[in-house]
Amino acid sequence: MDATVEAARSSYFLKSSILPWKYHVFLSFRGEDTRKGFTAHLHDALRQRGIITFIDDELRRGDVISFQLVRAIQDSLISIVILSQNYASSTWCLDELQKILESKESLGREVFPVFYNVDPSDVRQQRGTFAEAFQKHSERFHEHEGKAQRWRNNLKDVANLSGYHSKNKLDPKFIEEIVKGVWTKLQHVLPSYKTNKFVGMESKIKEVNLILKMGLNDVRLLGIWGMGGIGKTSLARVIYETSYYQFDLCYFFADVRDVFEKEGLVPLQKRFLSHNGKLKGIEFDDAYDGMKKIISILCNQKVLIVLDDVSDMSQLEYLAIKQAWLGIGSRVIVTTRNKQLLVAHGEFEIHVAQCLNDEESLQLFCQKAFKSDKPKEDYLELSNNVVKLAAGLPLTLEVLGCHLYGRNIVEWKDALEKIKKFPPNDILKRLRISYEALDPMEKKIFLDIACFFKGMHKSKVMEILEICGFHPIIGIKTLVDKCLLIEYEDDHDPSLGMHDLLQEIGKSIVLEESIKDASKRSRLWSIEDIIHVLTKNKGIGFIEIIQLVSSMKCKTSWGPEAFSIMYNLRILIIRSCDVCLPLGLECFPSSLKILEWEKYPLKSLPLGVHPHELVQIKMHHSKITKLWNEAQQARKKLKSACMTKCHEDLAQDMIDAEHEDANLLGAIR
Repeated sequence: MDATVEAARSSYFLKSSILPWKYHVFLSFRGEDTRKGFTAHLHDALRQRGIITFIDDELRRGDVISFQLVRAIQDSLISIVILSQNYASSTWCLDELQKILESKESLGREVFPVFYNVDPSDVRQQRGTFAEAFQKHSERFHEHEGKAQRWRNNLKDVANLSGYHSKNKLDPKFIEEIVKGVWTKLQHVLPSYKTNKFVGMESKIKEVNLILKMGLNDVRLLGIWGMGGIGKTSLARVIYETSYYQFDLCYFFADVRDVFEKEGLVPLQKRFLSHNGKLKGIEFDDAYDGMKKIISILCNQKVLIVLDDVSDMSQLEYLAIKQAWLGIGSRVIVTTRNKQLLVAHGEFEIHVAQCLNDEESLQLFCQKAFKSDKPKEDYLELSNNVVKLAAGLPLTLEVLGCHLYGRNIVEWKDALEKIKKFPPNDILKRLRISYEALDPMEKKIFLDIACFFKGMHKSKVMEILEICGFHPIIGIKTLVDKCLLIEYEDDHDPSLGMHDLLQEIGKSIVLEESIKDASKRSRLWSIEDIIHVLTKNKGIGFIEIIQLVSSMKCKTSWGPEAFSIMYNLRILIIRSCDVCLPLGLECFPSSLKILEWEKYPLKSLPLGVHPHELVQIKMHHSKITKLWNEAQQARKKLKSACMTKCHEDLAQDMIDAEHEDANLLGAIR
């Protein structure tokens, strides 16, 4: 395209409305020849493919085409000129053709001639019915010879363009060929899909394209795996938008999990099939029958399918996602929070979605907060605080950026303090989806780690969870596969982590158990809540874990009944806190499995109900002088008792205990 045409095109774009086009395709045709047959079917096929097509349904009167028709030509990216036997007999069609070619010249529009039951050379040389038509035009417009000559030249020009010839072709196949050609051309004519608005996307696209290799004639399945809000859908959308024109059938199926949970499997299949016009009207009553119909349709088609947010293996199975069931050259992209789905399926290559780095995070946040790639000078430090808070999660950066847009510095500071305590609901809801899909045991493991054990070595966490009667090997693996835990590799012992927001979600789930009454929550970690519950003797059967750890000197006094009715307490941890028990303790709960109490203030364990489930004791720097009283049954399950830097009398008591009970050999140290 030369500079003159480009300048004219740019000028037109500026004068146009939001988009420099209104239609994808303008159809030029001789109504008497093809309106109710070929043109009607072509128009329907274009529309079903999602191609916005202008067709003049009005009866044409007079000799001059309307201004609205001229504008429709200018507003169409592509014009299809259907050259039929009697096309040239219509002065309206010939004037229309002239405007189409003028639009091609001035605005760079595309023109496709379709030779329908005519020979291109007859059009070019004006032979046969074209010669007869111009004989009449010459007689009618003998005083305007230049007009007829322009029409002749226009027909010659359009006949010289690359187009489509119907010779020896049935209409359905011919129409399919045209639609496919128009579809491909549109991808080059339409404004390119801008990936730069997706920060950090370029390198991810390259990595994914290395897996997909769109040009090859094999069948490839790609799983994009990562936590909620990390950008899986955005990545899949970019790949889809930049590739779909290469395929016979394509479908971006958003929110598969949501449709499946609300409507069920059969409606999911029907929605999948009804997306493409070619597949409408297919009926079935059960999922198996639906799967067979999907297979029969997809097996001979080159398809591009994106299934967004897959949560159950049945969704893949009954939407016929198998290499053997897809046509040559097909590609399937699945986004999921559950790695095990992809592994169990067995045919997916997996791309692990990663959080943004600090530079990318700042850029994305600034695009939302300032409509720029960089922060305003006075907001740099505050912006960096947001980036730190979001920890590379695109969803969080976008939500917080929109939330802070247009606010002053004072409002920013106050908003950030609030966000640290109460993250926005639209973030929490999206991230909580994975938690809700867990089974009861997995939920307990997640909450234990989120509230207490994040950052600990995996072996230690597994030891604690095993003592509690859970199944930590499969439980932790499931949480990692579902992006609720991160396993940080180490030469000796990996540690377990999770995104800060997931940790906040875990804690908020516990707080929601009882907003006002801490004694009705399953886990207590807040110093204020714990002291209030134990000082007021409010501890009841809801509480499973108490961890009182203070970074500063903390002193408190509890009554003897502090733990009396906590019949579900399984872990008690008290560190860096001076506790006064002036009246002693009545008992520890029989359910207690792990007891860790630094600076335990009494000389012996309480005399009341004894924790016969106790497996592990740690009581460093304690005043305890005698480990056991008469209740020897408390020793039955004990595997570890760490009592360093305690009273010297305790050492002999521990030795005696080991001699008396073989079960304790090696447990006490």
